[in-house]
Amino acid sequence: MNNWKNPILLLLSISISSIGNFIHLVAINIIVYQLTGSAAAVAGLWIIGPLTNILTKFWTGSFIDYRSKRYVMIVTYIIRAVFISLIPFAPNMIVIYIILVVLSIANAFFHPASTTYITILVPNEKRKRFNSFHSFASSGAFIIGPAIGGTLILSTSVEITLWLNAISFLIASILLLFISQTEYIVKETIPNLTFSQIIKDFTVVQRFLKENKYVSYIYLGFIFIMLFYLCYGCTRSRFYTANYRSI
Repeated sequence: MNNWKNPILLLLSISISSIGNFIHLVAINIIVYQLTGSAAAVAGLWIIGPLTNILTKFWTGSFIDYRSKRYVMIVTYIIRAVFISLIPFAPNMIVIYIILVVLSIANAFFHPASTTYITILVPNEKRKRFNSFHSFASSGAFIIGPAIGGTLILSTSVEITLWLNAISFLIASILLLFISQTEYIVKETIPNLTFSQIIKDFTVVQRFLKENKYVSYIYLGFIFIMLFYLCYGCTRSRFYTANYRSI
């Protein structure tokens, strides 16, 4: 059981953050609708995340690779806790959108760092079991997060819900502090984050894809299927919306 101490702490930390992501998403939707009364403004919340990912994720890997993954995760937890706690004080929509951009950037750093850290921390013989628990927690967060968020909003208020959500991210960061150090980064060897360094890292990815074609085909096939699925979902939603308006 001692060998499972670090994986369990990591799993608890990631699970708390996954649930927290959905809690503040529910609360922000309500705040935006209360401020504007516009469904379009609420829909704009869902655009910020993908746009931020497009602008940031192509270079975040070059930053994370040469730094402590645990440290990156802790910093992103703290950033999210601070900015989530500031949402109730936002005077207008512009400030809320800026906060959401910051939260999306923190997520863009967190997900690659957490995925890599799982590979580093969890031994190969325990990885299948860990991944099954991780998938269960991530899928469950999709249901548990909004349920907890809705319950807290009904029983308290949107502001208190967001502050409790911020505390949950701080708890998630504290759990990572109890994980044994597994990475030893020499600061002098960390390269500067430049465009040439990003290009160099992309050549490493390209070489990996060429040397591991089977894995590459499976992964790229999965991406294309997900893209077709999303396009199909968007088409169906537009079809139902058009029919609803014609009634």
